[in-house]
Amino acid sequence: MADKATGNISASVMSDFAKKTMGGTLSYEPANTGDQWIYLETIVDAASVALIADGRQYAERYIRADEGTEKIADSADIVRWMGIKHTGTTDGSTATSSGIVLSLEGAAAYNNTDGIFIDSGEAVCFKTAATTLNTLSAITVTVTNGAPASPSSPGDVLVQVAAILDNVS
Repeated sequence: MADKATGNISASVMSDFAKKTMGGTLSYEPANTGDQWIYLETIVDAASVALIADGRQYAERYIRADEGTEKIADSADIVRWMGIKHTGTTDGSTATSSGIVLSLEGAAAYNNTDGIFIDSGEAVCFKTAATTLNTLSAITVTVTNGAPASPSSPGDVLVQVAAILDNVS
């Protein structure tokens, strides 16, 4: 099946004296017609909510001709591959320094032990084993010294989300 997802990353780590580089890819190829693309731009705010709300439409242009009608994302759909871009804005034009934290196990908070932190302007790609849309949540966070710092209400963040979901319905 075509339409696989691929993310690339490279990192330069450690001190200038002992600098090392790491690099790799993160790919997922849809296993069957149940694996479908979804793309959306959504606003994350200070209330922990599902990153992809129940009932969002799968992107029509990515549905194969042999799949029939458009399908709707369900809270039980499984995240197979996801890419998230923090746009660095609240609405596409107003800059923000707020970050976001994602949780794979329910309500997101600035200090989640399973939290994935994305700072302003950053992007992340990941695959999950069995995370469902109803357990993938997001919240905005105040950032201090490059880390989530408090549960205060820092305002909105516009994010772009592209994902391959296993449509279980």
